[in-house]
Amino acid sequence: MSGVVELGRLFGIGIRVHFSWLFVFFLVTWTLATQYLPGAYPGWTAGAYWAVGAAASVLLFASVLAHELSHSLVARSRGRHVRAITLFFLGGVSEIQEEAANPGEEFWISVAGPLTSFVLAGIFFGVFLATSPAGAQLRAVVEYLAFVNVVIGAFNLLPAFPLDGGRVLRALVWKATGNVDRANAVASTTGSLAGYALIGVGAYFVFAATLITGLWLVFIGWFIQSAASSFGRQRAVARALSGLTVRDAMMENPPVIPPGTTAQTLIDEHITREFRRAYIVALGNTFHGLVTLSDLKRIPPEARASTPVTTIMKRAGEVITSGPEEPLEAALGRMVSGDVSQLVVLENGRAVGLLSRGDVLRVLEIAQGLPG
Repeated sequence: MSGVVELGRLFGIGIRVHFSWLFVFFLVTWTLATQYLPGAYPGWTAGAYWAVGAAASVLLFASVLAHELSHSLVARSRGRHVRAITLFFLGGVSEIQEEAANPGEEFWISVAGPLTSFVLAGIFFGVFLATSPAGAQLRAVVEYLAFVNVVIGAFNLLPAFPLDGGRVLRALVWKATGNVDRANAVASTTGSLAGYALIGVGAYFVFAATLITGLWLVFIGWFIQSAASSFGRQRAVARALSGLTVRDAMMENPPVIPPGTTAQTLIDEHITREFRRAYIVALGNTFHGLVTLSDLKRIPPEARASTPVTTIMKRAGEVITSGPEEPLEAALGRMVSGDVSQLVVLENGRAVGLLSRGDVLRVLEIAQGLPG
């Protein structure tokens, strides 16, 4: 996700904020300072309303972070790697790399977030009850946070993938049927239906003159529907690639050039004749790196004859590699997450193949076109 700033690490997990969260911060602060607080707590100064609104927005940020952190910590306790937590204008997402190994794991990771939100709501409500009317500003903050955490927990329990409730539904169907593909299909379908329903409700609100609420519902519905449909397509790809390895799709006997090759020689003697986009740089059995068209574009034409490919290539330690027996789906996932178009296939340290996204798409097209 572009436009993300890393704030630091918490419990060893990277905490990131998308720039869209600033929009939410200012929107919540403005709404509280100009609408909710003056009606519920009249008589304050304008500065007090804005200060309390900003404090409530910051603690809302912390509440959403706690919700996502609970997902991540439960996932990590079950042996799954958590790359980071990213907060954006619709909430947050925990970047958990591996899929759940069983329905119980999926259930407890998914339900941890809403449970945390409900616990936070209870804590804030308890503080509200324990605070005297003289502490009106503190009461205003904790009253709002108690309410909003109930909303966060309840909304996330809606049985609409990718919300937590959709994942809980997926876990329950998986447990009941023993069939993860059926559970995925149910989760994807219910998520899409819920998304369309929210879009319909939002459209009604737009025409009923509550424009902002309606537009938010339409946008949230669109997000849920898109994410659910995308999940369904991803699961279809996973089924098609199941059982296939990198060896099944890779280009064997890949194009190889020696380290002393210049950029101009690569263009004249290889690219314009063979029309390849990537070349492995190796000498004997020693893999040195990978050079691509993108690397060549950085070199001015007048400098190509004197520029060896070793100065522009991605060195061996920087190249995404794979073994020939790695599951093809896993290799594709690493190409996508690394934002590269190909990876080098190594066997005992020797480059034996090149796998591109095009190779995977070719295999996928054939696999999905076969009957049965």
